[in-house]
Amino acid sequence: MKLIRHIFTIILTLLLLVFGGVEVLAMNTGFSTESLPEDDMNTLLKNVNISMLTDEPPKKTIECFAVNEDGVIAIGCNSSENKVVCIYTSDGVFQYGYSFKCSGNFGIEFDKSVLNIYLVRSDIAIAVNSVGEVESILKIQNTSENNSYWNDCVFSTRRKIGDTEYFLKNDMGILNVFASSYSQLIITNKYGEESIIYDVNSAQFSNMVVVVGGVIVFICLVVAVVIWQFIKLKRNA
Repeated sequence: MKLIRHIFTIILTLLLLVFGGVEVLAMNTGFSTESLPEDDMNTLLKNVNISMLTDEPPKKTIECFAVNEDGVIAIGCNSSENKVVCIYTSDGVFQYGYSFKCSGNFGIEFDKSVLNIYLVRSDIAIAVNSVGEVESILKIQNTSENNSYWNDCVFSTRRKIGDTEYFLKNDMGILNVFASSYSQLIITNKYGEESIIYDVNSAQFSNMVVVVGGVIVFICLVVAVVIWQFIKLKRNA
């Protein structure tokens, strides 16, 4: 009888250890994932170097965004050196943010108050809580379902929470076709009333005018050189 009791205690302890560990490492995400070796996780954390931001950095164009059930908004941007994710209230008031290193694109998604950061090039998912602690790191599997989730969910420009709709927009007229990111985050309430929560449209418009103007000047110079060479050849013929 004592032997059976000891065996039952051992089995129960093992079950608690196993399922307790799974709960700690659990990450709620729409991706199918797999675990990473501990050495790989440590190396990744060192390279990504996630740090907290207590002051709002200069606003940049929007690469990605997420909204949780409480209306808390996360906006992901590219800065000069690092990637930045800023957390705002539903009224657009800055709360805190994260800065990290990443080569290539990234996406974000909320799991309640925990932010999942998805690194596209390395297919990695990192769960970070509101005080900057990394709760979990997983490998995103290369499947057709995951590819669809990237496009349809993570990088979607529209999200709906209850009766409120959130969407990204550019307001630069014909220059919109040249934009690779977004300048405005707009909220539409249940009455159809729109309010702009995040806006860098003026800065993006100025940058796009400079870029497009430079491209047009370059094209004109190339065409002028070609025409001049053609005229030169005709004169020498």
